[in-house]
Amino acid sequence: MAMAKLSKVHFNKSMSTIEFATENYLLDFLKILKAESHLPINQMLIMLFDKEADTVSCSRDDTNYSFFASQNRDVISVIVKKIGEETIEFDIPRNKLDKIKPLPQL
Repeated sequence: MAMAKLSKVHFNKSMSTIEFATENYLLDFLKILKAESHLPINQMLIMLFDKEADTVSCSRDDTNYSFFASQNRDVISVIVKKIGEETIEFDIPRNKLDKIKPLPQL
């Protein structure tokens, strides 16, 4: 009988929760994120809203933040990660963009 080579595999499970937020709350969250992370969030979202790009992302090692946003026909999806903390994901429905754009200076 041949010996099989085994590898150690780690499975990390995470809990996910869903909450609801208003557009104003999301704008406030993005303002706080911009201040904490020093990322060009406003410029990246404007690129998506103006359809200059389908996907934008950036990160900073000194603040451990990463920001990713993409658009499709119905929504703009945003993912914010900070190393060692939870990942926050939310969608902005395309039919709500008129309420958000023009973006206030974040």
